Amino acid sequence: MSDSEDEVLIVKSSLYAACLLLLTGLCACAPYGSARTDQYKYEKPRVAILEFENKASLSNQWKLSEGMRDMLVDSLVKTGRYTVLTRNDLGAVLSELDIQRQPHFRQQGKLQQGKLKNLQYLIKGAVTDFAHVRGGALRVAGSHFGLGISSEVAVVSVTLYVIDVESGEIIASKTLEGTASAGSADFKTTYKDVAIGGKSFFRTPLGKATQQVMDQCLEQIAQVIATQQWHPSVVKVDGSRLIISGGEDRHLTVGAQWSAYEKGETLIDPKTGDVLGQEPGTCSGRIRVTEVHDKYSTAEIVEGVFSVGQELRLVPQKAEPQKAEQPDPELPLD
Repeated sequence: MSDSEDEVLIVKSSLYAACLLLLTGLCACAPYGSARTDQYKYEKPRVAILEFENKASLSNQWKLSEGMRDMLVDSLVKTGRYTVLTRNDLGAVLSELDIQRQPHFRQQGKLQQGKLKNLQYLIKGAVTDFAHVRGGALRVAGSHFGLGISSEVAVVSVTLYVIDVESGEIIASKTLEGTASAGSADFKTTYKDVAIGGKSFFRTPLGKATQQVMDQCLEQIAQVIATQQWHPSVVKVDGSRLIISGGEDRHLTVGAQWSAYEKGETLIDPKTGDVLGQEPGTCSGRIRVTEVHDKYSTAEIVEGVFSVGQELRLVPQKAEPQKAEQPDPELPLD
């Protein structure tokens, strides 16, 4: 190969690496994992994340299955859009509850049984790629051999599964991939003493590619299970006064009016038994919010009859009619 051809190859490699860095930077500028300001508008699904299956055949200093799970748990919690429950440590939780039931412990501060929350969704994944690619060859992280000076690309691929616990159905299955330029990285130095999921890890090529995958995981999960609108419901009826769920945490405001609806008929497919949806219920009344607390609000009945458990819908405020512009009296009329 001539010198000119070598120069062209180097330029192409540099441009490719620059493009990867630019894409990585754009993804990092607005990660989906950041807490959203409109999270109060949505229901918070109850989820648990299982360890990821390691199909990348890695043999290095990292426990990849646990590491990927822990990173996803941390990302989901930070969004504020999920109730993340533990299942891996459930044995220890149940053991502590059983211990507190013993007569040797005081009654003050004893935790109540039957308070553990039920799961709605299980999330699991499989890591299929976690490596550097150079010239079509795959270099597995943790190799004892240093890499050459040619441009490298870090590649992380994950297959994500979301499972509906009630039906046992896999409601989402998606393969996600992240890439980042690795330059002339040498595994012996780049990943030495780096813990997976730490700040130093996310500065490495594999860390940057992993962050892209985490952001894609969050987006995919949100699209599947975190788009259902939240609505308050009636908690207590006391004459003409109601207590409803949601307060400052859900941005409820004094003076806002809400309508109550009875639950409509559940539609079930006669062939499969699947729930297809629910018919809209009839409106049974209207209330006006009078006080807003942290997690609940009080309201007065405007009209209708109410019962505990009724779901509420916000009554749209009517726009005030705009007044016609008056001509300036100082100007002559035509």
